[in-house]
Amino acid sequence: MNFTLDTSSKIPLYQQLTQQLILEMAKGNLQNGDQLPSIRNMAIQTKVNLHTVHKSYRELQRKGLIALKPKTKAFILTGHSTSIKDNKLYQISFNLEQILMEAYVMGLSKEQLQQIFNRILQKYSI
Repeated sequence: MNFTLDTSSKIPLYQQLTQQLILEMAKGNLQNGDQLPSIRNMAIQTKVNLHTVHKSYRELQRKGLIALKPKTKAFILTGHSTSIKDNKLYQISFNLEQILMEAYVMGLSKEQLQQIFNRILQKYSI
């Protein structure tokens, strides 16, 4: 798997990596139990600092999407555990509420939000 980070983007590198890993999980390219590259190997592959990769992996762990094992091994957690699913649903709901509040403050209409949402669904074939 090849991850490309844009150093000129306003999006922090750790967030870019986190988003790309989540996208690979959504596409089914990373599945439950798959091992991610070590922090060191991912840093070499993406040409970023070790701390950037570590921050991305910690974010994925916080979201319940990976498990970090001793000696920096990381495994995908996309299993069927109810507690994991409940946590993920909570995270998604929380994130969507934040986005909707921001959209409301910006003055976006329900129709505009639906168009954006549908465009994103189409883009990722979800």
